[in-house]
Amino acid sequence: MIRKSLYIGALAMIAAVLPACNDSQSDLLTPKLYFENNIINVSAEDDTYLCDVTSRVSTPVNNTVSINYQAGGQDLVDKYNARYGTSAELFPEENYHFLNTTATVAPGDIYADACQIELINMNQVQEGSTYILPLVISTNDVDMIPDNNVAYVVIKKPVRILKAMQFGTAWLDIRLPTTFKTTGSVTYEALVYATSWKMLGTIIGREGTLIMRTGDLNHPSNELQMAGDLALQMPDANVWETGKWYHVAFTYDAASGQANLYLNGEVIANKDAGAGKTFDISSEFGIGYAYDYDSSRKWIGYMSEVRLWTVARSANQLKENMLLVDPAADGLAGYWKLNGTDYEQRDGTWYVLDQTANHNDATCNRGRRNSGVIYCEPPMVDVDVRL
Repeated sequence: MIRKSLYIGALAMIAAVLPACNDSQSDLLTPKLYFENNIINVSAEDDTYLCDVTSRVSTPVNNTVSINYQAGGQDLVDKYNARYGTSAELFPEENYHFLNTTATVAPGDIYADACQIELINMNQVQEGSTYILPLVISTNDVDMIPDNNVAYVVIKKPVRILKAMQFGTAWLDIRLPTTFKTTGSVTYEALVYATSWKMLGTIIGREGTLIMRTGDLNHPSNELQMAGDLALQMPDANVWETGKWYHVAFTYDAASGQANLYLNGEVIANKDAGAGKTFDISSEFGIGYAYDYDSSRKWIGYMSEVRLWTVARSANQLKENMLLVDPAADGLAGYWKLNGTDYEQRDGTWYVLDQTANHNDATCNRGRRNSGVIYCEPPMVDVDVRL
C-alpha cells in the first residue's frame, strides 16, 4: 500500500484568503475553517493508496472545532472541468472509502487531525484516465471561508508503455483519403526517443507541405521544427537529448491562425501563421520517413502514440493525454499506438492498425515508397516510457 500525507497548501498566506482589509481587526482574527490549496494530485500505481487529508483554521482556536468530511458529486467535477478545461470523471464510489469522516482542531492549534481516505482496487481503474474525488468540509463551531470548503483529489492511474516501434530502417506509410487535400486545423503528436540525431530526421507529415522533423542546413541536427507551408523552430535545441522520451506536438488553428510547437506539453514556439490556411497531406504522408528522392530522411530511434487530428488540440488536452487518448475522441483522424499489439499481416503486407474508426491503417515498409518497397513486420523493442 502506498500512503501519502496531503497537507493542503501549508505555505499559503492567511491574508490572501481572509476578508478584505476594510473588515475589522476582530473579524480578521476570528478563526475560519478552510482548505489552503484545493487541488491534490495523486498518482496511484499500486492497488491501494492511503491519503491523509488535512484542513485548518486561520488562527488558533480557544475551543475544539469538530469537522465533517464528505465526498462531493458530479456537479463539483463539472465545475472543476469547466475551470481547468479538462474532462475528468467522478471517481467511482466502489474505489474508495473513508477510514474516518470527522476530525478536530484542538484548542491552541490551527491544523485538524487527518481525514483518511483509502483508494482501493486501483488495478481495475482505467489507465491514463483522470478522476476527481471532491471533498467537502463543514463545521458548526467556526465560520467557513467562502469557496474554500472544497478540495479536489485528482487521481490518475499512470499509463505504462512497455513496447515501442523502432525506426531507422522500417517506417510507416499512410494513404489518407482525398478529404485531406484541404486540411485546415490540424494537430500532430507523438512520443519520440532519439538514439542518435539525423539531419532532416522525419517524425510525421508530408515533406514540402507540413512536416515535423529535426534539423536542416544551418540548424542543429536536434532542433525540433515544422517545415513546408508553415515553419516553426524550437528556440533552444539544448533542451532535447538522445536517450530520453519526449512528447512532441504541433497545432494549427485555422480560425485564429495560431500555430504552436510543443515539447512535453509546453509551448516552445508559436506564431500567427494567418487564418484559413489549408494543407494537402493526402499523399506521401509518412511516419519516420519523408520522401523517395532522399531516402535518408528518417527518424533514428523509437516512437509510440502517434496521432493525427483535424482539430487544434489545446495545451491542457495535450498534457492530459500524452500517453493515452480515447480512440473515439472528436477530431482524431489517425491513431497509431505502436505498442506491439496493433499490427497484422494481410495478403503479404504488414499493417499498423489505426485505432480510430477511420481505418487509416499504415503499411510498414523498408526501402523507398515508390521503388523497391519491401513490406516488413514492425520491429518492436522493450521500453519503459517515462516523461
